[in-house]
Amino acid sequence: MQNFVIIYNGNAGKSDNERIANQAKTFLEKNGKTVTLQKTKSEKDAISKAASAVGQYDCLITIGGDGSINTVCTGFLQAGQAIPLGVIPGGTVNNFARALKIPLNTDDAIKNLLTGTRKKVDLGTIGPTPMISSLTLGRLADIARNIKDDEKKKFGKLIYLVKGFKELFTNRSYKLRISANGRVETLRAQILLITTTNSVGGYIDFNPEASYDDDYLHVFILKKFTLPKLFAYLSYFLTGNLKNNDDVKYFKCQTVKIEGLSRREIQARIDGDPAMALPITVKTKANFLQVIMPN
Repeated sequence: MQNFVIIYNGNAGKSDNERIANQAKTFLEKNGKTVTLQKTKSEKDAISKAASAVGQYDCLITIGGDGSINTVCTGFLQAGQAIPLGVIPGGTVNNFARALKIPLNTDDAIKNLLTGTRKKVDLGTIGPTPMISSLTLGRLADIARNIKDDEKKKFGKLIYLVKGFKELFTNRSYKLRISANGRVETLRAQILLITTTNSVGGYIDFNPEASYDDDYLHVFILKKFTLPKLFAYLSYFLTGNLKNNDDVKYFKCQTVKIEGLSRREIQARIDGDPAMALPITVKTKANFLQVIMPN
């Protein structure tokens, strides 16, 4: 790999990304690489630049969290193929980077671009939309959707806790039809979670059975999510045994179709951001990505 392109968010308030991009450029050029910097103006612009990079460059580097990586992968899907991907983490949770053990420290992440090895990684897809880490439905998605941007700025992460506990005292569930592994099941659930790795919420031991290249989607359906059960869920979550809880249905598959049978619209969140409403079909695109990971 000799010809690199670094894509980064150039919007106001993202000046640190430009500094990091130039730092990475200097490091790579000192080691004999050719580097092009591409500042993006919008998500659409970033997707276009990622798609155009395929066939032009040997490696694409993105700076940011799961959302930034998702944007790049959208471009790869539009192009129909991916080129090797380097990641310099810059998000809050960084599920994808944590699952792949990419250094969160900027200097170490930049060094990994040269010392690391390209490894094949699965990608989840919902039509033309990628899922690099997780998809949520139900009350977790409701909590995130009901938090306004000005609330995030004013209260920070505390607002998630406050709204989350408020949501726990509701008894809202959703009627779903799940089709996977040749079976169709209708059930009521309060939370549905799909992951492609072992990392959720930045916790990398969430599901020891999962890995970034196992070719599977890992589906968790929480039937009841109340305050008393929250502590039990946390215990199972922290020990990597959530799928063993009696109130949790777990299975793995390569394709799952989810239909909403409730009156109200059910909207998904993908990699932490708002996405499409049901019905959806989620598939795994095995080994689609090549990501530079530590040896």
